[in-house]
Amino acid sequence: MTPPYPATSNQPAPAAVKKVNPAWIIALLLAYTAAAQVAVGTGIDRLVAENAEYNQFSSQEVLVTFLRVGVIVWSALASFLQALVLRLIYKGIVRGQAPTLRSSWFWVLLGQIPFMLTVLGLFLAADAFTAPDALGVLGQAWLRILFGAVGAAIYVVLARKTLGAPVGRLAVLFAIVTIVNSVLLVAGGPA
Repeated sequence: MTPPYPATSNQPAPAAVKKVNPAWIIALLLAYTAAAQVAVGTGIDRLVAENAEYNQFSSQEVLVTFLRVGVIVWSALASFLQALVLRLIYKGIVRGQAPTLRSSWFWVLLGQIPFMLTVLGLFLAADAFTAPDALGVLGQAWLRILFGAVGAAIYVVLARKTLGAPVGRLAVLFAIVTIVNSVLLVAGGPA
């Protein structure tokens, strides 16, 4: 005799996908852009000093402001584009229910928390004389690859917990996202 209810799978049922509050995205985005500002701060100052004679702007302060605004805009845009690409990769590999673009962006920004904490720790530990050397460690390839792998792991874990995606497909997603993140972060050059 067969039971009157259908057989259940070992997979947990995906939880109802909650909408991510935009305030969380904005808060994480502000923290991420601030960390990016600190990470490239000495590099911008050095770049402006080296290229002072070729400055197309009215003053060096205007050039510094322009570059700092560029870092903010690029940080926000890059995190959004990364969320879009990861969502598309997710749809192609995992199939089934995919995260919304807002959720994907939130997960990408959560994956940036180790970078933000590292920058904060280096900034707090360094004094005025060792700050450029301490923050220079962020330009090393192995650390960038590690940040990419940790960010990919956070994204995959959140996809598993939120959407209940199969582990095997998530492992493939993790491998591909780690490779893509590593190539992009290392190709970006020193911080």
